Amino acid sequence: MTDRGKAEDMLLAPRTGGAMFQAFCRVFFIYYCRLTVAGKDHLPASPFIICSNHTSHIDSAVLMTASGLPFSAFAMLGASDYFFDSWRTRFLVSRFMNVIPIDRHGQHKSLRRSLTMCEEFLQRMQGNLILYPEGTRSCDGEIQTFKKGAGLFAVDLGVPVVPAHIEGAHNVLAKGKFMPRRGTVTVRFGEPIRFKSNQFDPQWGRGSRRAAVELLEQRIHGLGRRPPAGDVIGLTEGPVEEEQPTISISAVARGGRKTRNHGPRPGVGVDRLKAEHPRDI
Repeated sequence: MTDRGKAEDMLLAPRTGGAMFQAFCRVFFIYYCRLTVAGKDHLPASPFIICSNHTSHIDSAVLMTASGLPFSAFAMLGASDYFFDSWRTRFLVSRFMNVIPIDRHGQHKSLRRSLTMCEEFLQRMQGNLILYPEGTRSCDGEIQTFKKGAGLFAVDLGVPVVPAHIEGAHNVLAKGKFMPRRGTVTVRFGEPIRFKSNQFDPQWGRGSRRAAVELLEQRIHGLGRRPPAGDVIGLTEGPVEEEQPTISISAVARGGRKTRNHGPRPGVGVDRLKAEHPRDI
């Protein structure tokens, strides 16, 4: 990879700032906005990626709180034109959260640079990433079409990808609003997916990334249709889903036929997906 990312290009919050923000969020989600979590046992050992729908500025705080892990263990992929162009936003966010810049317009060189910074955070710091494949917050709370660039991070980073669905955050703090309202938020984590990568075959890589995006979109839509059973943050334990093994997916798309579509959008299929046992990776 020729375009090396640099650590100083990330927003890396001091541990004390992350711990303060984590303590505030825990109180917020216990006393002001009840947070229910289902499928927490699906989270694998670090490093991993959480791939979620995006409707509110509180989404990252919701996911980090729901994980039960230190906030310092996460970095969010954030739009460079939003989090980095304004010095005020950059200064405020950098006190409390780790953010890696990403170009929402999807220029190849800038995406590769973001990928390099993600690799550094995952491997050197043993951290985890939060990725929003829609690219921006939904205005109406409905899931938007996923950006194809999300497949680059899901496949090429080579770590488990956990699909997640957040429900209720849009009602608490919708796009364009600045004061959160009381409400309830539910997070459901799905089974982790590990995608195979073949860096020596560009055609294979493009097809696998496209298939990865389609599969993640299907999984996250599916999580949104499930009943919201789970644990309530700060209270006694509720129903917990049975632990299921990690799914290893080799997405192969070399111009072949598509599978029958089981996803939410007509005409979208996952190109020739082959399920394999994790030990085959």
